[in-house]
Amino acid sequence: MNRKPSAPRQPISRLFSYLAGLASGLFLAFLYSLATSQPSPDAPVADLEPVPAQNIEAKIERIDWSFYDLFPKAEVANVGGYQRAKRADAPKPTYHLQAGSFNAPRDADERRAELLLLGLTAFIETKPIEGVTWHRVMIGPFDSDTDLGRAQSLLAANNFESIPISNKP
Repeated sequence: MNRKPSAPRQPISRLFSYLAGLASGLFLAFLYSLATSQPSPDAPVADLEPVPAQNIEAKIERIDWSFYDLFPKAEVANVGGYQRAKRADAPKPTYHLQAGSFNAPRDADERRAELLLLGLTAFIETKPIEGVTWHRVMIGPFDSDTDLGRAQSLLAANNFESIPISNKP
């Protein structure tokens, strides 16, 4: 079984394939443009009859200017709650923070030592209430709400509860 070699095929050149594809694409584009094109200007156009204009009435809008008459007659209610401006020479309130209240002076002294380690100025205030002596641990005085807020947030960050107290002169 000997095989005969078949005749060599002629390869189609790439250029010929490219040109054939290009020509067929251009032809299809031409056919599409013919199918979708507008009718020629020579073609007869149906005459359109003009639509008669409807009666359009001019609407004149009247503006009510009566509010000019209402204002002089209106009464203004007296609003309470106005405050006088604070004087520059008026004494400013001072603020303190109470960081604890204890029956035993030793507990109050321990809390004061913890607060001193945080860098706060703390002192113990002794007060008799209903026959019982209480030792309150106080921080301050603070001259502004900002300083008071900073100290209170420092205490909260270190798990200490505090109560702001204002001493108004």
